[in-house]
Amino acid sequence: MKSHLNTSLEPPKLTNSELSKRKNLDRAPRPRLASTIVLTHGPKNKLKILMGKRSIKHDFMPSVYVFPGGRVDKSDSYAKYTGELSMRTKTILETAYNPRKARALVLASLRETYEETSLMIGRKEDHKTTSKSTWNEFYKAGLTPSLDGIEVFGRAITPPHRHKRFDAWFFIKNIDTKRLPDISDTAELEDVAWFTFEQIWELNLQRATKMMLNALVEYLNFQSLPSNIFFSRAERGKFITDTYPKA
Repeated sequence: MKSHLNTSLEPPKLTNSELSKRKNLDRAPRPRLASTIVLTHGPKNKLKILMGKRSIKHDFMPSVYVFPGGRVDKSDSYAKYTGELSMRTKTILETAYNPRKARALVLASLRETYEETSLMIGRKEDHKTTSKSTWNEFYKAGLTPSLDGIEVFGRAITPPHRHKRFDAWFFIKNIDTKRLPDISDTAELEDVAWFTFEQIWELNLQRATKMMLNALVEYLNFQSLPSNIFFSRAERGKFITDTYPKA
C-alpha cells in the first residue's frame, strides 16, 4: 500500500498537430473552472464506476466516455447543501479558492451528475425555497445535495491549443447502497452505465481520461490519503505532472 504520490509517471506528449495549433493561436483561451466526480459502488476488488458517452453533437470531446462533470455555474455558489467536506479536501481546495468557491466546485459535480445521468446525491430534507437552476429539481424531490464522503484526488488543466479549456478538479465518492442506484441516458450522455475497470479500458477514452484513471488507481492504493493531489497541465509545449499543492 502506498502513502505518497508518484510524480515520476511518464507524462503524455503533445503531438506535432497540437503544437502547431498552439502556435497558430493569438492567445490561448483562459481555462474555465470545472468539476468532475468519479462515483464508485462496491468493494475495491469489485468496484464499478459510473460513466457515459458524450453526444456526437458536443464540440468538446464528442463520442468519448467520461465521468459526470462540467463547468461550475454561479448557482453552485448559492445552492443549499448538507454535510461537510473532509479536512483534507477542504484544505486542498481552499489553497486555491475561498470557502464558498471551493464548496461550489464540489456541488457542481453533483449537479452535473444529475443533469448527465439523472442520479441525485443528497439527503432527505423538506424545502420551501425554489430556484430557477437545476438545484430546484433536488428541492422538489425533497433532497439537499450532500458533501459527505467526497474526496478530491486530481486536477487537470486543458492544454493551450484547445479552443475550449478547463481547470478541472476531480473528486471521488463511493455510493454505499446495497444495489446500484438507478441512472439513465440524457441529452448530454449516452450509454450511461456502471462499468468495471476492465470494461472501462475497452471504451473509447480521451487521453486526459486515461491519465486520470491512472491517477485514480494510484489514489485507491493509498494506505493513508496524501495532503496533495495529482496535477497535470501543459507548459511551453510539454506536459507537466506533479502535485497540488506542491509537495
